[in-house]
This record gives sequence, C-alpha cells and structure tokens, in this order.
Amino acid sequence: MGLKGRSFALHPIPPPDLFSFEYRKLPYLASDPASIMSLQQETNGPLPQADAAEPKKKLLYLAVCDPDLEVTGATVRMGAFVKHLAGFYDVSLVHMTGSGYRVDPEVESRFRDHDNRLGVALRERVEFSQPGYFLFSPELYRKADRLLRNTRFDYLLADYGLAAVYGRILASRHRIPLIYCSMNVEYRMYLEQSRYDFRRALLTPYVYWAERSACRAARLVVAISENDRREYEKWIPGEKIEVVPQGFEPELSHPHYEPSPDARPVVLFVGNFRSEHNRQAARKIVKDILGPVAQARVDVKFQLVGASPPEDLKGPNVECPGFVDDLAPYFRRANLVIAPMPFAHGMATKIICGLAFGKTVLTTPEGAGAIPRRYRQLVVAPLDQFASKILELLSTRPPVDASQFELISEDFGWPSLISRLCQRIEHSCGK
Repeated sequence: MGLKGRSFALHPIPPPDLFSFEYRKLPYLASDPASIMSLQQETNGPLPQADAAEPKKKLLYLAVCDPDLEVTGATVRMGAFVKHLAGFYDVSLVHMTGSGYRVDPEVESRFRDHDNRLGVALRERVEFSQPGYFLFSPELYRKADRLLRNTRFDYLLADYGLAAVYGRILASRHRIPLIYCSMNVEYRMYLEQSRYDFRRALLTPYVYWAERSACRAARLVVAISENDRREYEKWIPGEKIEVVPQGFEPELSHPHYEPSPDARPVVLFVGNFRSEHNRQAARKIVKDILGPVAQARVDVKFQLVGASPPEDLKGPNVECPGFVDDLAPYFRRANLVIAPMPFAHGMATKIICGLAFGKTVLTTPEGAGAIPRRYRQLVVAPLDQFASKILELLSTRPPVDASQFELISEDFGWPSLISRLCQRIEHSCGK
C-alpha cells in the first residue's frame, strides 16, 4: 500500500537552501547547464533526454494493473515509473484496470487520471478479469500488438508479474528490445501464498516459466532489491540486471513540517489488508503487541490504515479508518511507524514512506528485507520484542527526524532512481 490520491495536502516544500541535500542531484529540478553537467558527470554519462529539436524515443509500457490506483505498493511503483519515464520518453500505456483484483468503482473513479497526471502520449485500458490477470488476456495482448504494428516503438517495458508473458511474445514478434520490470521474484511469492491459497500452488509453474522466459528474453531486467538480483542471476548474467528499489517523491513526502501539537502518542501501521502478510501483521498488533503497550501508555492509539480491514481488528486503543485517499496526514501525525511483518516480498512501501516523512520505523528482519540498515530511523527487532521496543522508541525518539533525509532521498527519491534507470536503458537497449 502506498500514498493515496492524486495530490497531497502537504505544506509547500521549503526552498532548496533549507534542505540538507542538493536539489541539483534530482534531474527534474536541475535546469541550469552547470547542474545538468554536474549530474551527467556523477552518473557517468549524458541524461537520455532528447534534444529539443529531436523527438523523444518511444516506449510502450505494458502493465497488468492500473498505475492510477495507488492502492498497493505495486501500483504506487507503476505510477511513479510511468510518470517519470514520460519525462524522458514518449510513453504509450497499455494496462488492465484494477490492482490484481476488481477495485470498487467509486474508488477507481476518484483515482482516474482525467488530466493525464502521468504525462503519457496515449493510453489503452482493458477491463480486469481474473482469468485475464492470472492466466492471459487476449484483449490486452491485441491492444499492445496493434500499437506495435502501427507505430514504431524503440522499447517495450513489461511491468510486474505476468506482464512477462506479453513482453516475451511481443518482443519476439516485433523484434523490439524488452525491459522486464519486477516488483519481486513472482514465483517465490506464489509459493509463499500457496500456504494460504492452494490456487497459487497450481499457478506457480506457469509463473515460474513466464518470469524466467521474460528474464532470458529481456535486454534489461529491473529488480527491486539486491536479494532479487541474486535470484535472477540464477537465470541470467548479472550485467543484465539493474536494481531500482521502491521509492518516493521528495517534494511530496518529506520531514519538513511541524509535528502535531497533540500529545497523545500514535503508532501507525499501513497496508492493503487483502494481502495475507498485512492481515497477519495487523492481528499480531491487536493480539500480542497492543496490550502491553497500552498497559504502560494508556493514552496510546494504534492506527491500522488500509483497504478491507478484517472485522477482528478492534479494541479501545485501535482505530481502523479503512481505505483513505491520502496517507500523508497519517504519516505526519504518527509518532512511530511499525511493520511487524511475519514475511514480506520485494521492498515495503510503508517503510520507505515512513523514513521519508522523518518517522522512526520499527520492523522485523523479514519486513526490512533488503533495505540497508544504515538509517538511524530504521529499527529492526524480532516480533517478540515489539511491545518493549515501541515503549522505548516512544520515549526516546522525536516524532520527526530530518537528519538523514539527504541520504534517504539519494537512495530512494524517484527522480534520481528513474534518471539512472533511463541511462541504463540507453546503455543496454539503445540502438
């Protein structure tokens, strides 16, 4: 689950000199020649932006989810990829609606990109269906195939999971360089989920074949973590892989705001509760963590924010607002962000966003995954220590810590991440 909504009611971002990092390192905020030259030197080459007199290269972006719907970490990442790639390329977008499931029509309508926030040149949508998402959508394939037949594209990017199938077939048929972008090692996620849903076990061989085939056919594979890179290196050479972690928008998610004057401590957990690992984490909070914390801090409030919360997430110190369009106010208000994940895949958006907003984030080794342990705000502890750690951190950590925002922005800011990706695309796929 990621930050919701098209816009955020954040305070205006301070002028660059109030920040502890240099905005010239973010390509979309670097407009003067000296800054651009400096950025080129730092990234070992020219930025892949076309000359003003030349048209941009064309990229066809194929996704099995809707990048407008910021309801999961996957769709948050998709939306950021499309938006920032459109700053470098002429992007046409073909995608299935929904987010691996059929999203409530009212929610979908609120998030629909009527004013082309993503900046794409052309967009084709296909209605969600379970067979189409989990097996194959002939309509999605036909729309992408028709675009490739009628327009000369320079690159094809297949994003997430079984987009791999379409990417593999279309790249071969149209002889176009393929970029396969993953959110996690998909077949391993299916294996984990098969413990709770036997249908995932039946689909795992198909997902394994699709993912491996796309990796082998692609000129470039984008992994979300070094752990995933090592898994893909079992199939392909490491030089074909670029790691792009989960990111955030520095101009929207930042620690430069006044902490809430409300003295009541708030412990925040966010996640889409359709996901088993989020349901397990939330139940762990209510069953085992909340009691000892509330006994010592009677005024504490646990906010469990996300779509489709289970009915059993109740208690005198628990608030479950359900799905919200905008998570930013919840992050700003929280004293502490927690992610007591029993297992996880890819890279948790909730942790990256918590760090970006200047929050101390308490998580498990499984939740932290491949996130480097070099951030002061990131605290990793086993589940059986969460209650005592929460009490300790509420007493010793400030509600907002901006001391490492420079480092976090350099590591996870979308503008810098995507500019590096574009250079890698040109190096690996450019003609």
